[in-house]
Amino acid sequence: MGRVSGKVALISGGAGGIGAATAALMVKEGAKVVIADLAKNGPEVANSIGAEFASLDVTSEAEWEQVVAETDRKHGGIHILVNAAGIEGDQKNNSILSTSLAEWRRVHGINLDGTFLGCQKVMPVMERQKQGSIINISSIVSFFPTPFNCAYGSSKAAVQHFSKSVASWGARNGNQIRCNSVHPGLIRTRMLLNIAGHRAPELNNELAAAQNLAKATIPLGALGEPDDVALQILYLASDEAGQVTGSEFRVDGGWSLNIGGGRR
Repeated sequence: MGRVSGKVALISGGAGGIGAATAALMVKEGAKVVIADLAKNGPEVANSIGAEFASLDVTSEAEWEQVVAETDRKHGGIHILVNAAGIEGDQKNNSILSTSLAEWRRVHGINLDGTFLGCQKVMPVMERQKQGSIINISSIVSFFPTPFNCAYGSSKAAVQHFSKSVASWGARNGNQIRCNSVHPGLIRTRMLLNIAGHRAPELNNELAAAQNLAKATIPLGALGEPDDVALQILYLASDEAGQVTGSEFRVDGGWSLNIGGGRR
């Protein structure tokens, strides 16, 4: 208990999945948490765990500026930023040939631009403090080709690289602003269920069969849970990770050990 006691955490995409699990864990560990999301149930989720809620479209520069300024004004700083907002994109038209330019831009807008804006708008607050921890949620797919999910893969690979640039910037002028990326594998979230649902027609419309097919590729033999990723994020947010920056952390049960490039 108390691993982030006294810290202020801003979590985009905090109303569901990995973001919600992270928010709940950080509240439990002593942080003041602001969930920033567009989800209709966002205020309810925040209230249920003792967090605050702020409406945020992560693709809007103006809304990022407003949420960061209000959080800073109310709490006197922001010590932790978790960029957890993300989408998987259209799973029916997601190949190199079938992805539309509009869809490509939509996926990158949320997954990459949203992460960029979060880091950019929080950085001056952390520079004033001369310390902070930024955790960007990438994906295990950033490590291998994704010809059948090209927009998602590209956006998450870019988040991985961008996180290193943020880490390098954050260490300038004696600052202790750390940035790391976390790379979940097959985690039991809405996103995974949505992907599995689109695969289900190939498996006699059995969603359970699609999930079992996914599990069969994981060396540790089970889908991950949002809390598995939240615990990794908590470590990176805490002072325990004081010497950890510019690194990638896989939370995939060993899934990437078995993935061949481009298989579907």
